[in-house]
Amino acid sequence: MKRKKIKILKDYVYIYIGTLIASIAINAFLVPSNLAPGGATGLSILINYMTGIPVGTLIFAINIPLFLIGVKIFGKAYGAKTLAGISFLSFNVEIVKKIVPEIDKLIDFTNPGNIFLGTLYGGVLMGVGLGTVIKNGGTTGGSDIVSGILNKFFKIPIGQGLIMVDSIVVLLAAYIFGAEKALYALINLYATGVVINKMINGVGDAKMVYIITFELEKVRKIIVEDLGKTGNHYQAEALYSRSKRDVITTVLRNRELYLLKELIAEVDKEAFVVVSDVHEVMGRGYTFDLELNTKRKEIK
Repeated sequence: MKRKKIKILKDYVYIYIGTLIASIAINAFLVPSNLAPGGATGLSILINYMTGIPVGTLIFAINIPLFLIGVKIFGKAYGAKTLAGISFLSFNVEIVKKIVPEIDKLIDFTNPGNIFLGTLYGGVLMGVGLGTVIKNGGTTGGSDIVSGILNKFFKIPIGQGLIMVDSIVVLLAAYIFGAEKALYALINLYATGVVINKMINGVGDAKMVYIITFELEKVRKIIVEDLGKTGNHYQAEALYSRSKRDVITTVLRNRELYLLKELIAEVDKEAFVVVSDVHEVMGRGYTFDLELNTKRKEIK
């Protein structure tokens, strides 16, 4: 029970940190550059530009009705962590605005080169912030809730729903800020999405390798003795010739993969090698040892 409470507390701490990082991106790059990259945040930036109402206040005002609708429709699916994410982001946007120096006075955002840099840096920071929130079970509402509603009542896939909502905001940005700023907003949105995916799926350089060979022992020796790795072996049957052949699977890092290909070419020029990306690996020699040692320290 105590561990569960600590885990919940850590989740909320990380959700707060994530919204703090996102708030820096909003105040330092998005608002000064007039970038409205979709969602409730983008819509808030647009309304702020036209009315002067604080962005943090607008984020809260837009998201709370959506949150209440989400709770009514989905129940606990939109619970305390979503409310925390919305509240933390709204609060932090206003706090950061007062603490962080006015970046737009230091950087000329009318310069196209600086706008592009602001677009990328803002997207990366926003991705790190939102990725931290999502990874710890939170959300900042907005597009997520709307896309969930569209999925429930109109059977529109979540991904398409998100694109639809963000596209509407970007089109509004094109009308208010101009087509050029809307294109920058799309780049920012893409950068944010890439970083969020990396935050959630991991940024490891691991590769899954499938080796189909007639030289089982030679390839096994390369993997086990030369590279110091392990893997699995099984027999497969070719669909066309129906001949039996050996298949070895292993997980390597990029630098090890290059060496593996060179060594296999020396012992089996007819080997068939398939390589695919791996987002995360848990096991000895990768993340398992580190996590196990951390857990042992916590137990002690």
